[in-house]
Amino acid sequence: MTLRTKLAWIVAAVVLGYAVCDHVIQRWIVLPRFEALERRGAQTDALRVRRALLAEVDALDSRCSEWASWLETCAWLEASRDGSEGSRHARESFEASNLGLESFRQSRINLLYLVDGDGTVRFGRVRDLESGAELALRELAYEKLAPNHPLLVRAGGDGSLAAEPIRGLSLTELGPMFLSSRPLACSGRERGTLILGRLLSTSLVASLRARTELRFDVEPVDRSLAAADAAILDEVTASVDPIVRESGGEQLLAYTSLDDLHGLPALLLRLELDRPVSRSGSDAVRYSLVSTVAAGLLLLFVLLAVLRRTVVDPISRLTAQAVEIGRTDDYSRAVALDRADELGVLSRELQSMMGKLEASRAQRVDAAHSAGMSEIATGILHNVGNVLNSVNVSTDLIVQRLKASRLGKLERLADLARKEGERFGEFVATSPKGKHVGPFLVEVSEGLRAEHDELEREARSLETGVEHIRKLVDAQQELAGRKEQREPVDLAAQIDLAWSIASRACGHGAVPELVRDVADLGRVLLDRHKLVQVLVNLFKNACESIAERGGPGTIRVRVHAPSTGRVAIEVSDDGTGIAPEHVARMFSYGFTTKPGGHGLGLHSCANAAKEMDGAMRVHSDGPGRGATFVLELPTAARAAA
Repeated sequence: MTLRTKLAWIVAAVVLGYAVCDHVIQRWIVLPRFEALERRGAQTDALRVRRALLAEVDALDSRCSEWASWLETCAWLEASRDGSEGSRHARESFEASNLGLESFRQSRINLLYLVDGDGTVRFGRVRDLESGAELALRELAYEKLAPNHPLLVRAGGDGSLAAEPIRGLSLTELGPMFLSSRPLACSGRERGTLILGRLLSTSLVASLRARTELRFDVEPVDRSLAAADAAILDEVTASVDPIVRESGGEQLLAYTSLDDLHGLPALLLRLELDRPVSRSGSDAVRYSLVSTVAAGLLLLFVLLAVLRRTVVDPISRLTAQAVEIGRTDDYSRAVALDRADELGVLSRELQSMMGKLEASRAQRVDAAHSAGMSEIATGILHNVGNVLNSVNVSTDLIVQRLKASRLGKLERLADLARKEGERFGEFVATSPKGKHVGPFLVEVSEGLRAEHDELEREARSLETGVEHIRKLVDAQQELAGRKEQREPVDLAAQIDLAWSIASRACGHGAVPELVRDVADLGRVLLDRHKLVQVLVNLFKNACESIAERGGPGTIRVRVHAPSTGRVAIEVSDDGTGIAPEHVARMFSYGFTTKPGGHGLGLHSCANAAKEMDGAMRVHSDGPGRGATFVLELPTAARAAA
């Protein structure tokens, strides 16, 4: 993924995360506040409807108070008690002017009762204002009301008016009715009572709806209510504040109640309210989301454009230059950017680093060349040292044989012959000592022959070692420009040669037993001198491992062909073995587990195997359990035996 793509995804994720968080905050914090405001508004509307209903009670009570204070009303009451003709005429005139149907309609009252102080109903009517028909009300359908009737206002003991009028709501068989009862302001103790009533009719409810501009229904609690209304009735009547519920998410239902004259719940008010505030809140949240996303997208494009211009493109140029430098190793390419910001400083520092790196690389190449030459020289010295051990042994044997030669005895015989002169024949024939000359000559002749044969063998061994040293030096000199020289090789003979060189370095009396298991593979095409070099190192290491363990030991050599075109030579010993943590490092340059070792032998073996397109590997079961080294080489073709 490119840097531009990563930046785009990161900025897009940030913008999207901000939009989601902002929307969640507005959805769970801001919008609920709109809804709470709307609920408070619904409660306010419910209280407004309730106040409108109570205002009807206040208006009715005000009308009742006005009529009760009229002197004409008191005069009519006095006339109704007097049965004279003049009193009848005054009573009928008052009734025609104030107690007729039109007065009911103008005052918007359905009930009007004038009751004498002793409870006698002097006038009582209940009318339907629309049709004008008279209605019957069971609670007042009497010619005389009981003194303790709940609608009668009784004067105080001193004849004063009652302190509190009777007013409120009552559930009647005609329906909910607002009532107001006040004492008449007449002189005397029997003043009487004026009762006015107004039915909560459909027309009055419609008028209140128009006045409050709210949709509401009024349901008496003594009737059968809808299931939803009945379920919430107890909660409404128990709460001081109106109760608000959602209705399908589109509307709110607000509930409140109105008590009757006795303080008992009488009416359930249910308001159906639209939700403009919530819709406005939802619209605001959606607008905020859209505006946030739009602003985020704009910010995304602007940031990407700015980042591409100021960061991505310069870094892309630097990256392209770095890739080209890595491809061509041309450290002189210009990578500096003409900028004053951090990228400009970075590019100039990178340019400076390239110059320093180019100089450092030149120094490193020289150092590597010197180190390579040193390693080659060290390898040559190590391998030559292994062969020189054999050369030194042969040289020591030749010197020892020359010192112990029988040539001295022969020289004494020659001195005796010169001393006797011409009489030497007579001396041999007649002298008792002369009789020993013949056997002496035979003994000296046989001894010199044995010495000659032994010196000849050691001379050939010495010649072979010197020749091997010369080949090692030649091979290392030709390593840089030439491959190994393959020739038909008898593996058994090369194993014997390598063992004869390596065994001389083991010392007399401590040479392990060599057990051979060499398959008859005929002559194979190999580099003979590199093969001998590897085998000498392996045999020498095996001898040293067995000697370190103590006591005599056995070295086993097995030669077989694991696959077509491959030959494997395994050298196993029963020496000290190899620790598991050391196995992987056995062929590393400089690694050794021997005191005084240099870590060159096995490393040179691995290099020689690689130069022959082969490989070296090692296996050991652990310390004290010996080790097995395997040299596996390719043989493109086998030579005829």
